[in-house]
Amino acid sequence: MASLADLRKGEKAKILGFSTEDIPAKFLELGLIPGENIEYKSSAPFNGPICISLCKSKCVLALRKSEACEVLVKKEG
Repeated sequence: MASLADLRKGEKAKILGFSTEDIPAKFLELGLIPGENIEYKSSAPFNGPICISLCKSKCVLALRKSEACEVLVKKEG
């Protein structure tokens, strides 16, 4: 099991859950739901935000690295 922050450009993964029981409602509102497939698109330099795509809704999101560390994923492929 890895965190969203551990992925590299082009990697796909499935969201398994969160590292804490206190899930920020923001994550769920953005569509970061367990079972959702995602693709890591890019990251900004100097530890900047991470850009991911939610495969089902084709929505693109940017998350702070600290937020991405809280999202647990299973790499595909």
